[in-house]
Amino acid sequence: MSTPELFHFKVSHFNEKARWALDYKGVSHVRHSLLPGPHKPRMQRISGQAQVPVLKEGNEVVAGSGPIIEYLEARYPEPPLYPRDSTARKRALEIQARFDAEVGPAIRLAMFDEMLRDPPYFASMFTTDRGMLVRLGYRLIFPGVRSLMRREMKINPQNAERALARTREAFDFVAKESRATGYLAGDRFSVADLTAAALLAPGVEIDPSPFAYPKPFPPSLRGWWSRWRDHPSTAWVRGIFDRHRGLSCEAGSAA
Repeated sequence: MSTPELFHFKVSHFNEKARWALDYKGVSHVRHSLLPGPHKPRMQRISGQAQVPVLKEGNEVVAGSGPIIEYLEARYPEPPLYPRDSTARKRALEIQARFDAEVGPAIRLAMFDEMLRDPPYFASMFTTDRGMLVRLGYRLIFPGVRSLMRREMKINPQNAERALARTREAFDFVAKESRATGYLAGDRFSVADLTAAALLAPGVEIDPSPFAYPKPFPPSLRGWWSRWRDHPSTAWVRGIFDRHRGLSCEAGSAA
């Protein structure tokens, strides 16, 4: 049996969603930590597209956090992330689809709009586990990477304002929908809670951070977190991480 391999960015909420699903199900796997920008040729060879996360198990290649969870549910059904009750399952999948399509891209755009104003720290976020030469090299090419990110993600002041509004709506939604049971679809942890917590995590100061942000944290990052600090949903996100994130099942790592 082939050991599953996850190709991912350490600093990415969609990638954290895939890591969390693998860990929650206890699936031992190897992680390949990639650098944004230089990752593209490699991922084109593996999956035929540039996006991560990508899960490879033998001849199976699955791209995207949602499809990865669907694959894991079929291949490793216990413990389940899809509710067994059909109504709760439909609700959980609807919430996952909404957050994947709307909330995840919005909070990423809003955060990157702020963090790209601090290029040295932003570059260091992706290279904390690399050697000195790689860190220096990435710093040198980062102006080009930053321009590419702004262009491909359409990061501009107008889109950033819309993204902030969408992020606020998502925090409000979680506060309202989790009020009855503490969960978003039924009365137990599901793909809906994993998705919402993972995709909102960039807006919440969590210790230890699922993204391993390098310390000390700069004013740019602390300022970003302060936007949401008093919202009740930040406590919900931390609570879901505390109760359900669990230990890593990473069997090894590679660049």
